[in-house]
Amino acid sequence: MSLEAADIEKFMGLYSIGRDDGQGSLHFIRIKIPGGILTSSQFRGIASLALKYSRGIAEITDRQDIQLHWIKAEDSLDIFSSMEEMGFTTDMCGQGFTGARYGDVRNIICCPASGIERDELFNCYPIAKDLTKFFTGNMAFLDLPRKFKISMSGCGADCTRSWINDLAFIAVKNGYGKIGFTILVGGSVGASLPGPRLAKPTGVFIRPEETFKVAVAVVEIHRDYGNRESKAKARFKWLIEGLGMEKFLSILESKIGGKLERYNGQIFSKQTDHEGFKPQNIEGYYYVNIPILGGRLTAPLMVKIADLADKYGSGELRLTPTQNIIIPNIHERDKDSLLKVLTEMGFPMKSSRVRWLSVGCSSDFCGKTLKPHAKDIIKDIVEYLEKHFGVETLNSIKLRVNASGCPNDCGASLVADIGLIGKQIREEDRVRQVYDVYAGGSLGNNSSLGT
Repeated sequence: MSLEAADIEKFMGLYSIGRDDGQGSLHFIRIKIPGGILTSSQFRGIASLALKYSRGIAEITDRQDIQLHWIKAEDSLDIFSSMEEMGFTTDMCGQGFTGARYGDVRNIICCPASGIERDELFNCYPIAKDLTKFFTGNMAFLDLPRKFKISMSGCGADCTRSWINDLAFIAVKNGYGKIGFTILVGGSVGASLPGPRLAKPTGVFIRPEETFKVAVAVVEIHRDYGNRESKAKARFKWLIEGLGMEKFLSILESKIGGKLERYNGQIFSKQTDHEGFKPQNIEGYYYVNIPILGGRLTAPLMVKIADLADKYGSGELRLTPTQNIIIPNIHERDKDSLLKVLTEMGFPMKSSRVRWLSVGCSSDFCGKTLKPHAKDIIKDIVEYLEKHFGVETLNSIKLRVNASGCPNDCGASLVADIGLIGKQIREEDRVRQVYDVYAGGSLGNNSSLGT
């Protein structure tokens, strides 16, 4: 591959390929979809990239990205050029480097029903979009000690798994009826020391107009105070553990140049993951959440879904933190027709809620696991549960089953009702993939880690 200086300068800080080690894939590309919102045309464009470079396969991640595997290094500049035309960038994948450095702000995840959810407290998507624009390619934030994950939920529910993000904004009403955000900090379920941690409530109230400034300030704290000596101790959860909440808030106030308002109310006001058909905030319109169990798509299926968005919606698509796809802006007169089409495609809306809520990581590509892989495990478990317990029984409880191939817990198994985390054991002359089973994980106001 011949590289010109102009090529390097053009894509530097905006695009990167990650390292794979499974299924014959050496590299992957993680396409950032801010807030998970994209057009049908962009979705078709990604399908074309998948068909040409990724064996016709794409994956929705639990951060509302789309991931392509089997990427050849020599094709990367052509792929980056195509992505640039579509308006996309990538995560920087700094975990491939040694040492506590080259971390970036990962895709900012949003409530997937931002701006359309009935009874929504605040539409957080415009803020997430502005923050993405600010951090993307910003050299002042491309050498963080480690990656930094931000979530924003405006619907009142924990649909973005706030408790496992480095920084989570949740829309709330304060004691005076004013709408703003409270924040959680320091969440991460990976096994790296100091071990899995739920984010800590800060007890502060952020006015909407202060949100951008606060988000930037918190990332600056990670950059300026985070551990640069040890990669194992460089995640933001370490810094929060070391500083304590009082010291952290003091530093934050000094950075934003003012005192933070206090908040001692309830953090979440309802429970939903936006599954199935739901009415929108405009009378007569609905959105539909299509359950893509495990998030793995073929290029032809992507084109079909894009066509549905054009025919029945407004040409918009939304990816969810549970690896599903939402088509918004469906008129009620088209609801039954679309329901019939989705059922014929293998996505019946009368499925169990566990089909929408469950997540499986891409363990077959990371090189740390053997068969059976996380996405296969999730599919088998959900189909078994639906067959033996029935949809009605499963829908009487809110059951979430997540699987991760290794202790990094990319599938957030520790916050699921039933979580599986893979490891390898040696039996006589062979190595086997097995899974530790955790139970009792939860999100929302009664969050907990599974044990």
